[in-house]
Amino acid sequence: MGVKKYANTRGSFWKIDVSVTLPDGRAKRVLKRKIPTREQALALEAKVRAEAFEGRFFDRLHVPKVTVVQLWKEWQPISRRDKDSWQSDVARARYLCDVLGDRVASGLTQRDIDEYRNRRLTYHTRRKSPPSPASLDREIAQLKRMCSYGVECGLLQTNPVARVKLLNKPNVRRTIIDEAEFATLVAAADPELRPILIVAYDTGMRKGEILNLRWSQIDLRIGAIRLAAEDTKTNFARTVYLTNRVIDELKKQPRHIGTDHVFVNPETCTRWEDARKLFVRARRNANLAHVWFHDLRRSFVTNARRRGVAESVVMRMSGHRTRNVFDRYNIVEDEDVRNAVKVIEAGTARDLAELAASP
Repeated sequence: MGVKKYANTRGSFWKIDVSVTLPDGRAKRVLKRKIPTREQALALEAKVRAEAFEGRFFDRLHVPKVTVVQLWKEWQPISRRDKDSWQSDVARARYLCDVLGDRVASGLTQRDIDEYRNRRLTYHTRRKSPPSPASLDREIAQLKRMCSYGVECGLLQTNPVARVKLLNKPNVRRTIIDEAEFATLVAAADPELRPILIVAYDTGMRKGEILNLRWSQIDLRIGAIRLAAEDTKTNFARTVYLTNRVIDELKKQPRHIGTDHVFVNPETCTRWEDARKLFVRARRNANLAHVWFHDLRRSFVTNARRRGVAESVVMRMSGHRTRNVFDRYNIVEDEDVRNAVKVIEAGTARDLAELAASP
């Protein structure tokens, strides 16, 4: 072991035969032949021992070869187990694997991410337009999570895209549906969709919370829906109190044998999985092609605030946990500011009148 001289038919050479201990306690043997001089052999031996001590030598020799596709295969069952929105992860992974799937994950760089973004802009969404910056950010954020999971599992030594910055460009929709537009939408909807729309508009519940709604969660006597933590996106339980319009719709709903779900697809006799086709048909018939289902939730938040409900109460009603997200739903227009000034002036005038009337 160590530095030795040897000879063969081509002449005399030096070799190193070194056993080193890595920082994690593993022992490794390094054998290197055909070194021209003793000084070079000694220098190489010293370098091997130093790099082994620092944990760099064998990292360089054994670079993980796991690809992006393999990372997704590892992450997919975890996503499905732990996330209610796992289907969104599947959709994003389709693009990640299509563009970067055969790339070695440990070798990903900023150039690869820029190439991915450029390639994705050549794709078209269901709305016949390129993906938004927010969509690209969500896809890169998922790639970061996949790499972080690879590090946790020992498939990667470090997260190669941890320092990649997201675009973070504003992508806030501002569509608000007033009562007149909502009435038009409900009138144009299929009978199965109408109660779903009314519940969404009057409660601000998320689509998944509505489609998963069960009779065991509803108390029509007090007019409330009790959502357990596992029933919500934020994993926080909340009680949703109902308007008379919602209560009337729920009372009209038939109860189906064999299922506790409130909204049932008559063709499958199971709960609605999406109801997207019904909504697309309704908005087309109502000439409201610009409206998305999620706009109903935004409309609830904004209308409640405009009608004088305190913002903290609206947040509790809608289930928003952070102010930042709530502000994206709470749309403030110039008219709201003008009305606020009128309220301030009226209050000032009232206070002055009381002051003048006091002895």
